[in-house]
Amino acid sequence: MQTNLETLSETPDSFLWGVATSGYQSEGGYNAPGQPQNNWSLSEARGKVMPTKDASAFWTRYEEDFQRCQQMGLNSFRLGLEWARIQPSTSTTPTSAPPFDYEALDAYADRLASCRQHGLEPVVTLHHFTHPAWLGIDAWLSEETIDCFTDYVQVSVAHINRRLTEHYHLPPVHWYITINEPNMLVTSAYLSGQFPAKTRGFGAVLKAYDHLLAAHVQAYNCIHDLYEAEGWATPQVSLNTYCSDLYWSEKVLWDLLDLRTQQVKPDQLDDYIYEKAKGFVAKVMEAQLPFRRDIPYRLGRLVGHTVNWLGHRLFKVQSLDVYLQTLAASTRPNVTDFVAIDYYDPFIAHILRIPAFSDFEFDIEDLRVWLMNGVTSKWWDWRSLPEGLHFFCKYYAEEFDRPILIAENGMALRRKPDNSIASRRPDQLRRSEFLEAHIEQVKRLLQESVPVIGYMHWSLTDNYEWGSYTPRFGLFSIDFEQGTDRLVTDHLGDRPSETYARLVQSARRVRSATHSRNSE
Repeated sequence: MQTNLETLSETPDSFLWGVATSGYQSEGGYNAPGQPQNNWSLSEARGKVMPTKDASAFWTRYEEDFQRCQQMGLNSFRLGLEWARIQPSTSTTPTSAPPFDYEALDAYADRLASCRQHGLEPVVTLHHFTHPAWLGIDAWLSEETIDCFTDYVQVSVAHINRRLTEHYHLPPVHWYITINEPNMLVTSAYLSGQFPAKTRGFGAVLKAYDHLLAAHVQAYNCIHDLYEAEGWATPQVSLNTYCSDLYWSEKVLWDLLDLRTQQVKPDQLDDYIYEKAKGFVAKVMEAQLPFRRDIPYRLGRLVGHTVNWLGHRLFKVQSLDVYLQTLAASTRPNVTDFVAIDYYDPFIAHILRIPAFSDFEFDIEDLRVWLMNGVTSKWWDWRSLPEGLHFFCKYYAEEFDRPILIAENGMALRRKPDNSIASRRPDQLRRSEFLEAHIEQVKRLLQESVPVIGYMHWSLTDNYEWGSYTPRFGLFSIDFEQGTDRLVTDHLGDRPSETYARLVQSARRVRSATHSRNSE
């Protein structure tokens, strides 16, 4: 597959070093009376989750955030467009599609222009877990949402890029992620209940996957068609997944997106996917990753075997009829231009922890739910295994013959927004140590000439983490009791933004040396 990414990957300064953010989690300005309402609005209003309020106030503090990134030596910034702001409704009642807000689209274009003016290449996410409330809670169980999403993409991408090119005389956006972590969205909404949903069960999971994958294909073609019609340089478009060693939770999606490239016939689908699942499990075993094989790990392995067995029996590819029809109708040879993964703790064996019942965010009345919350890992329990980042990047690059973008990578500390608890992680890891270990693996990938095209750290600042402000992922800390000022030093005395800046400079030297060696 010859793309301009191959040229890009050969340029030592072109590697995307950046941070990742999302609109709803960082902008502020959603779900209060008179504000745009999204699918989390009722959960906020009913006290099931913390209200977002100002979040980290990125909407008003974007200039200083871009300046911080520039000072750190970064050259990229992943940010999201919020559908609920662009096609807004102030009601939580499902309705027909309201008009687009072109002032909001101009505002997003202004922020993207500022991003570019600070030397940062934007990576634009079009859907990051949220949708407008007017679509209803279970929007992705309706086939009509696919066309609604495509209309939103068409209008937004066209308007924003025309403003960038005509008003600011800047190039159009080059990098797009259509849908963020569809695997996490689907399982969190329709299996675990962590995200708002009225429907539960594996039937809902398959239907949502069917519609999300079809929406991605339509958005992919929509963006490419628009750029061709306007005479703009070819964009790079994909989605990103939450990295998992459970085949039916992640890699199956990439194999489904690759069916056209592999020329898989309809009557071969089930056998093809089954063989891919077996091959993936074998590769993970061959990797011999250095797990800490304690009791929770061994019990988690049993959970993994059970879930894999269920996935094989319940994940019926032929039930994805809308996606398969959309893919068959697509006139392009591919529906992804790169593979983007979010690497946190992808191992199902880490799903359990030593029972603890003191770190729940909300009161739980149901005994079964209370027990399950006590034994399942929380954000700050996620184990750090940087060697896994190297494995997944190298394996996916070989499997799909596409460049790899590390679209997210980060770790959580625990600090309540009122500062009543500000603790260490169970493994005592600090963010600077996490960064050093994972960027060492990025340098290793670059030295091995694996086509990794970028690393986005999650996140620039502490933000709203899907119902709570307690998990802290920021290179810059925020004391939410005092406002949204960005703090260089976190509650452990660590200064991770400075560490990241130093590591990026070191990695650039490695990349330059590798480029020089490969050019000889």
